[in-house]
Amino acid sequence: MSPILSHVPSAFNEADGRTLPVAWHYGNPLTEQSRLGPSSPGLVDLWDRTTLLVSGPEATTWLNNLISQKVNAIQEGQATWGLILDVHGHVEHYFGISALENGLMLDVDSAHADLLEEYLHRMVFWSQVEITRPPLAQLAIVGAEYGDFQLEGPNQAQGDAHTFRRSRRLGDVPVTDIFLPREEITSHWDDLAHKATPTGLMAYTALRIQAREPDINLDLDERTIPHEVPAFIGSGIQGATQKEVREEGPTESAVHLNKGCYRGQETVSRVHNLGKSPRVLVQLHLDGSADHLPKVGCALNAGGRDIGRVGSSVHDADYGPIALALVKRGVVEKMAKNPAAVPNLMCDGVDAAIDPDDIRADDAARPGRAAIRTLRKNN
Repeated sequence: MSPILSHVPSAFNEADGRTLPVAWHYGNPLTEQSRLGPSSPGLVDLWDRTTLLVSGPEATTWLNNLISQKVNAIQEGQATWGLILDVHGHVEHYFGISALENGLMLDVDSAHADLLEEYLHRMVFWSQVEITRPPLAQLAIVGAEYGDFQLEGPNQAQGDAHTFRRSRRLGDVPVTDIFLPREEITSHWDDLAHKATPTGLMAYTALRIQAREPDINLDLDERTIPHEVPAFIGSGIQGATQKEVREEGPTESAVHLNKGCYRGQETVSRVHNLGKSPRVLVQLHLDGSADHLPKVGCALNAGGRDIGRVGSSVHDADYGPIALALVKRGVVEKMAKNPAAVPNLMCDGVDAAIDPDDIRADDAARPGRAAIRTLRKNN
């Protein structure tokens, strides 16, 4: 449990029958979200995160061979994201990556930290790599523009294994993550609370759902592949996968499509070049008159037929109850072309609707198939 729970009298950590390791809110959950902005940033306790430092002469090349991100040319001060996949391309781990002066710092949710650390240790063999777990806690400043808290732009890091900052965005909302010694979290909290207002995980979750940013423990399952999560792949991807350019740095998303081999890469390349993912992560708008939110993992159905899986849900200050769901891509594309062809959606007894921004059909020719057609035509 985070020390902030006993340090701040208004901290409340019960949500949907669960006892959380951090505060769900500090007395005014919807107000905590609605007031967030450049002149009124929020201070969020992310105690339930763990850091793993990958250091040594071969740290970048060694890690590059294991993950979906390209980090063999990462520069100190850059920050990004990465995945570890199984042999079939299913997502096993999702983590942040910050390039510091003494190595690559990975930050991961604590539920996956032990398994990730164990896997990394198994992969060291004779490589000149060391994996340690610095005792750092994570606080986040949410909603502030670049200034007192932020670095000069998103996806940057600054500091060392003892304390560092990383900038990122949660959708359109700027965020600065501050990593500091765990035993000093209360004193740093007090210092930061003079400039940012304590804000609970409820408000943070609402922003995360709006950004379509998944919580690996709630929103994904054992079948999830990277292309089902738009945030993992990123936007503006054109053409087929290409041969790696050694000097090219990491992307801002979790997957780099042009890099050397790693476990599960075949699935990533095949889906990108030849087809589509079977599902896609979308935001749901839920019936506000219902007396409950859907349970994590419950089925989303249309006319009695299961079409997806619901993950995180929360009451949003502006939109009411919202959720994330993995939905069959064919159903989403059918809705885009003929909305009347899909019956009303329901999950755990709650009426639901997919956010209009997520209802679209992908009719683009797959780059690999186009190349095959060209080859056949020329022969």
